[in-house]
Amino acid sequence: MNLTDIYGLGHQARGPKTYLALGGAFLTIYFCVTLKADLLVYALGALYLAFVLRRLILNPGAGFRLWPDRIDIFTAKGLVRASLEDIEKVAIGSASDGRTICAVRLSDGRNFPLEGVGRMDPLKLIREFGRRGVPIQS
Repeated sequence: MNLTDIYGLGHQARGPKTYLALGGAFLTIYFCVTLKADLLVYALGALYLAFVLRRLILNPGAGFRLWPDRIDIFTAKGLVRASLEDIEKVAIGSASDGRTICAVRLSDGRNFPLEGVGRMDPLKLIREFGRRGVPIQS
């Protein structure tokens, strides 16, 4: 297996914007301490810092990664991993507003919409799933 065999789209909270927000939160707390700010400013700064740290620790993600032998689906509840043989079918289509939609149905009856595929080319999704022998409904 090489890296060209992997296909997917993912987004996680641990990105440059979140770390920039973390730096801003620490800077806010620093200025509160050095400027001897009011208690309300401390509380707001601490609340902002707690919000950013919570997002980094929980690290919510969306998307999927298609390997040669399995699929990893990032959901709100965590990672779902299934072998390609466990996929009953993949439904790929377009919404009325032009966005691409895609859902995976596993052989045990569970359905998973693939998040983040709205701007992807549906033909490319069809090609990638087809290369791996997954039944496609379009």
